[in-house]
Amino acid sequence: MVDKLDKYIDSYSKEWYQASLLLMMVGTPGIFNAIQISSYVFLVDKPSYWCDVPVLKAAGWSDQMLLNVSTPYQNYSSKKLEECSYYNRNYTVYAKNGYNWSMNNLENANSKPCQYYSYSNTDTVIAEWNLVCDNVAMKSNIQAVMAFGKFVGGLLFGSISDVYGRKFAFNLAAFIYMFSGPSAALLDSYVLFLIARFLIGVAGSGIYESSYTILTELTSGKTRTLLCLLMNMSYPIGYILLSIIAYYVRPWRMLLLVLSLPMFGLLIQCWFLPESPKWLMSQGRESQAWKVMTKLVPSAVHADIDNDNPDMVEIRKSKKIQGKCNEFLSTFTTLFSTWDLSVKTGISFSCGFVCGLSYYVIALNGDNITADLHMYVALNGVVEGLAYLSTIPLLLFVGRKIAVSSLFFTSGILQLALLTITHESANLLLFVALLGKFCVSAVFSVSLLYISELYPTTIRNTGLGTSLTISQIGSVIAPYVVELLGAKAWYIPSTVCGILGIFVSSLVLMLPETKGTVLPDTPEDMKITSSVKVTNCCTF
Repeated sequence: MVDKLDKYIDSYSKEWYQASLLLMMVGTPGIFNAIQISSYVFLVDKPSYWCDVPVLKAAGWSDQMLLNVSTPYQNYSSKKLEECSYYNRNYTVYAKNGYNWSMNNLENANSKPCQYYSYSNTDTVIAEWNLVCDNVAMKSNIQAVMAFGKFVGGLLFGSISDVYGRKFAFNLAAFIYMFSGPSAALLDSYVLFLIARFLIGVAGSGIYESSYTILTELTSGKTRTLLCLLMNMSYPIGYILLSIIAYYVRPWRMLLLVLSLPMFGLLIQCWFLPESPKWLMSQGRESQAWKVMTKLVPSAVHADIDNDNPDMVEIRKSKKIQGKCNEFLSTFTTLFSTWDLSVKTGISFSCGFVCGLSYYVIALNGDNITADLHMYVALNGVVEGLAYLSTIPLLLFVGRKIAVSSLFFTSGILQLALLTITHESANLLLFVALLGKFCVSAVFSVSLLYISELYPTTIRNTGLGTSLTISQIGSVIAPYVVELLGAKAWYIPSTVCGILGIFVSSLVLMLPETKGTVLPDTPEDMKITSSVKVTNCCTF
């Protein structure tokens, strides 16, 4: 029965207009993901700021007059004003006697921390909640909670998708997205804003994973390879759109609204996106699987759709009795149920971790590059788009294994090459940073496809979701790697990532090749496929 289903899936995926429509529906959420993730750089764009003295402002003093009287210069620079402290003087007397008198009667005074702040631009998150000086860590929380949300979403929605269905997971994530996105733009509370950002991260992981799995299970052969790679093009499109929108819309609340309101277009996908017939079949719901398949391929109506598999029906009844909590746990434990699955899961997790770590370490190491913020984000989008496009001809002509291993090896060598670059070589640093992003983006795209094909249908989304979750761990700890190890020597973080990239490239060689193979539906089906072994290093 599954073989017949695969035949019709193959027929469906070969219809270019149907495949294009499916790609459009599953790819759109990636645009929103990229926009929400990268909007941080514009939300926390730091304006000039200084200590405010309300009594002088009330007296009609200009900002420059106030600075001349209240603000010292930084110790290491006679031209740069101190931003976080001001002179401890009797400003009530100054306000009463005027600016000219005050400048002629300035007494020596110690500095003390700011109580109030003035900003050159008040339409930013920084000015909204004074995320400067002693509160600067609160600025990092805005991105950290989203990264943590993506971690939780990857962990949670993998099981939701495998237990309740791909479409249910997609719809749930879409509704969380549509609620939390605009809410973040409207909330006045910093804590509630962080909660909304956390939910955006949760929804982002959930909607991407379920979309990717639906695309994987509704396509086959070269079509699957092409569409899964093209799906990642939604991210560079999102980066470019973000840079354009942010250039014209500067107030942060208005910017978030403009970026978030289009999310309601996901209602179209919630209605029209089909459930995965392969998932329905794996759950024993054969009649429903064939009904979905019939809508996609009318000729599938000739298949036997009258009866469900009696054995699988009993399994479903047993699952209902055991409860959904046990079912959630079983999807995770199945990843380690055999030696072969355990090793595949370990290597998949290693790929995800090194991808996430390397991506953000490269970004942070290139943080000292001076560039227009809008242009830099757009340039990153272009480079990432080129990386994804380059993987299409690569995977059409070579296997998954050699592509993933080679890209990891190349990215590792490239990061080790950063040892030869000095901070003064700004143009060369920019070039290598973007080239590094190119390689890491390419390996991320290819490894996602490879990982999804390593697992059977029953736990595919859990395997993919947990691997993406592990990649979020890499992205979360990357700033600490740069800060703590970089304090000893600036080249240590990139060197660590380079060594890890080369190490993972050797682990991948032990995996079996999946190009041109039929995806397994259950762990039992994997017994007839190639397993992990050292001798695989010699086969491609």
